[in-house]
Amino acid sequence: MTLYWLLSVPAHGDGHVAWRDIKSRIGSSDLYDFSLPTFKIGTLDGLVRLSDDLAKFDTTYETTLTKFTDTLRSLNPAITASQLQAQLTVDGGKSVDQYLRTFTWDNAKYRVDRPLVEILGQVAEQMGQVDGQLKTKLTQYNAIKGSLATVRRKQHGNLSVRALGDIVRPEHCVRDSEYLQTLFVAVPRSLSSEWLNTYERLTAMVVPRSTAPIAEDSEYILYSVVVFKRSADEFTTRARDARFTVRDFVYDEQALERERRMQMEVVEQETELLGNLSEWLAGCFGDVVVAWVHVKAMRVFVESVLRYGIPPDFLPVLVKPGKQADRIKRQLVDFYAYLETSTRASDRARKSGKSSSSANAAAADGAFDMHEFSSILSNEYTPFVFFEIPWTFFGQE
Repeated sequence: MTLYWLLSVPAHGDGHVAWRDIKSRIGSSDLYDFSLPTFKIGTLDGLVRLSDDLAKFDTTYETTLTKFTDTLRSLNPAITASQLQAQLTVDGGKSVDQYLRTFTWDNAKYRVDRPLVEILGQVAEQMGQVDGQLKTKLTQYNAIKGSLATVRRKQHGNLSVRALGDIVRPEHCVRDSEYLQTLFVAVPRSLSSEWLNTYERLTAMVVPRSTAPIAEDSEYILYSVVVFKRSADEFTTRARDARFTVRDFVYDEQALERERRMQMEVVEQETELLGNLSEWLAGCFGDVVVAWVHVKAMRVFVESVLRYGIPPDFLPVLVKPGKQADRIKRQLVDFYAYLETSTRASDRARKSGKSSSSANAAAADGAFDMHEFSSILSNEYTPFVFFEIPWTFFGQE
């Protein structure tokens, strides 16, 4: 499993020192810049609401990525994790890892001169369209896949269900008779003797000695039998009661040819839709990753402002901790433990009922201490802003 951390720490006016502090704690683990623009901050109330929305969208888009990769694997069960990873690229051919390590905010797509809530709304609208298209395409493909399963069941099932057009020949049938009709009956192999001994007595109008075996498989023997047309329905009912399956089949060369063409069309449609769906998933995957990582970036910014105050003065970075993740995290938590007292105390102050309206007014005057109203939103508390990216979408080899 490839694991990344997105974290930010106070810069205290010197990002280079903050970088060295992190690097000295993570040792040989990889450290990457995760530069963020300066967004429009807005009010405290707005930031708190936005942080809740960002958390929800973060989870939703991560689920969407999982759905993309799971669907591609189900469409091509033989594909390996490395093959899938090579197929799914981001931002003009980058791997997901390369995109994360070289991330820069896409201002052309998500303009930072707009409020954060509007940027998130833009992302949500884009992803809503993707999700709608995904549902439509999956519905279309699953419908034709169901039809194909029916075709294959008819082609490869046992003699009680499979199509008989490639089994029954004209010489097996009584044709152009005003009174007689040939029926085809799938008889379990264990009941073959019973069939031969009883079929003539199932109804009064069965032609004696008219049954003959046509085909057989591991479960059934297909027999033909000649009956009078007016007794065909009764014979079918009596045969079913005796555990013999009368097949709904009338030899008609034109109908059989239409059935063959229909089966070929279903196979062709399934192949085409499979290719289109796979191509669409691979093409849209990168867009979903871009949207998801930009939501992650906004979460880092919003949480950092809520934690460390204004004006923004923090260092966001990407870490790939490797096998020493637990040890490295403990070292970071220990080093930044001095942040814990202020953030936990300010959280208690916020919960004690300090009004957000007075906070907003203080911020407007430039005298507002954001620490007094910070919000701790991570599921597992750390004294610094911390988000995990467990990159498990491609699965394991």
